[in-house]
Amino acid sequence: MDKESSTWTSFKNLSFKVFGRSLIPLTKYFESIRPDLLKSGIPLGFVEYVYVMIFVTFFVFCLELPVFTFIFAIIFKDALFSFLLSFSITAFICLGIFFFFYIYPSTEVGKRKKSIDDALPFATTYMATISSSGAPPLIIFKFVAEFKEFGEISAECEKIYRDVAAFGLDLLSAMRKAASRTPSTLFKELLWGLDTVISTGTNLSDYLHDKSAGFLSEYKRRLQNYSSTISLLMEVYLTVILVGSIFFVIMTSLMTMFGGTSTGLILLLQFIVVFIGLPIISIGFIFLLKGFAP
Repeated sequence: MDKESSTWTSFKNLSFKVFGRSLIPLTKYFESIRPDLLKSGIPLGFVEYVYVMIFVTFFVFCLELPVFTFIFAIIFKDALFSFLLSFSITAFICLGIFFFFYIYPSTEVGKRKKSIDDALPFATTYMATISSSGAPPLIIFKFVAEFKEFGEISAECEKIYRDVAAFGLDLLSAMRKAASRTPSTLFKELLWGLDTVISTGTNLSDYLHDKSAGFLSEYKRRLQNYSSTISLLMEVYLTVILVGSIFFVIMTSLMTMFGGTSTGLILLLQFIVVFIGLPIISIGFIFLLKGFAP
């Protein structure tokens, strides 16, 4: 069990110890997160996740309320005001935590989908190469599972191989199960295609080579779009951010020279723009480019 799974398991066990079965009637109000939870890769069932979500929110509330009340009571010397202020702040923080847990499965689905789609052209090429040697389909999934560089695809193939080798499912059922839980439309399409090929006895190697060529062509198109996006963003960055910052520094310096404006205020504004604003915007651009990258 990896560290992440162990953490989720610990929270799950604690939540069931604290609440028992009392929260089960409440789970019906959170059915909207069930589909995303199935595809997110989070190692918890639907009821278990709802328990953890409520438990963590409740735990933070019970921990922070007395701490904030004690701190504010020392500062403001008013017990009632300190309690009301602490309650408001704690409630706001807990609502934020609850909202984070509510949307977390959908964000994980998006990350997994991108990871699978990015690696799929290369994983399919690898599968096609293995199939050319005459290896059976289950062995193909085993090799992909062992090649961890494919990320989420390796994890999905490992689950398929595990379902067959350890749990006794037939390969077609294991692939259909994987297709139902994957967030990637392209990987689902590949699995259903493999299902048809294996069922009908069609040439597996030819199918994988065709899919590999199609995925690589789509990947090249995405690279071209990314290149165009980078060019546009760099023009915006150079024109608006860098040139704009230089123009701001020059104009404010001229305002100081001609008088009428506090030198200290101008220096403060220049410091904020150059040493705080510009680095923050630059870091934002880096993350933006990384998010677009195929």
